[in-house]
Amino acid sequence: MAHGPLVNAGPRDPLTVYTATGQTITASGDSGPLDFTAISSGLASVFVTGASGTSPSLTCYIDVQDANGHWYQIATVGVALTSGPNFTFGNFGPASGTGYVLTGVGRFRWAVSGTTPSFTGVDFSVIGR
Repeated sequence: MAHGPLVNAGPRDPLTVYTATGQTITASGDSGPLDFTAISSGLASVFVTGASGTSPSLTCYIDVQDANGHWYQIATVGVALTSGPNFTFGNFGPASGTGYVLTGVGRFRWAVSGTTPSFTGVDFSVIGR
């Protein structure tokens, strides 16, 4: 009698989808397109060592791209950072409780506001499973 392949029901190893370290952020931006095909959910985190300017604020998001090339925000990464050292993080994907299914293409995006805002020592991380 033939046997089927052994199936490992345990969780897959985490996969680093995007990382950037030691950045100085003064304006809004994004990671560019990221390959989400190997993950079904993830954890995104942001750490800053310092913030300056008047009312500086750094808010991060996870977006996915639809089949027509349009971007849609599916998650806000934690809370806005306004001082440093400080960090925030958040989950995304169906396991996060939002119910959003990931497409094959995603991106990590950040929005900066305030008067002459600057965030130093910024580390971005997106890990999926």
